[in-house]
Amino acid sequence: MELHQKEISIDSHNHGLLKLKPTQKPYNCGGCKEPEFDLQTCYQCLKCDFHLHKECVPSPYPFYLGLISCDLTFHSDPRGNIIACDACGKHVRGSFYQGFSCGKLRYLHPCCAKLPFKRIDNGGMVLDLKEKTSLVCLICENQGHSKDFKSWAYVPRSSGTNYCYHVSCVKEKVETWKTMEKDSNQRQSYGPGGGAGTSGGALVTKPTRRQSGRGEKVLDFLDMAVEIFNIVVSLLFGLPPLPFSLVVKWLRRNK
Repeated sequence: MELHQKEISIDSHNHGLLKLKPTQKPYNCGGCKEPEFDLQTCYQCLKCDFHLHKECVPSPYPFYLGLISCDLTFHSDPRGNIIACDACGKHVRGSFYQGFSCGKLRYLHPCCAKLPFKRIDNGGMVLDLKEKTSLVCLICENQGHSKDFKSWAYVPRSSGTNYCYHVSCVKEKVETWKTMEKDSNQRQSYGPGGGAGTSGGALVTKPTRRQSGRGEKVLDFLDMAVEIFNIVVSLLFGLPPLPFSLVVKWLRRNK
């Protein structure tokens, strides 16, 4: 478990010490410039609205990332270079880690560089983080991407599962949804038939299991797919489970 100092100072922010404490609202990290919805601890300025991921604290020491067999060094700014994160495919706009392996430069958002390689949920389900996989992403179905598409993926280790979730696809869906939720300023949860939209973390009732045979297998598949999706969301954003019906809608977008 990585330990963090309770107070730090960084050269890029001149208001003195930043204190490590729980945040009260979503924020854009002052280091990597990425949005954050996890209301857990981060470094905060007491004089302004500056927030900093724990992962984005500048470090003079390289660290080794076994997933890509690479030593990574911290950089505070891309300095006008157009680069994309290997893990999520998004543009790097602020701090990042850089390394070299397999004959090419590697770029990673600090939070992406420190994604867990493996996650075991309370039910014993295991997800592995993979740099590459031939499995089909349940969100994008491996369609609509350019030849330069980049994304790591979380892959269920369970026997019988032949799909994955791209880190990039999960981040895009959740960030878009949370932005829309913020813009609409909706704070109320709705159940089935209760109106337009759902609020973060409010679980909507799952379909009643009245089907048999193939219909029941479809429900079992959806249950597992939504469960795995929410595990990945927890890993990336620290969010509670997203509404069942919302995730199913995303997964069925091309159906």
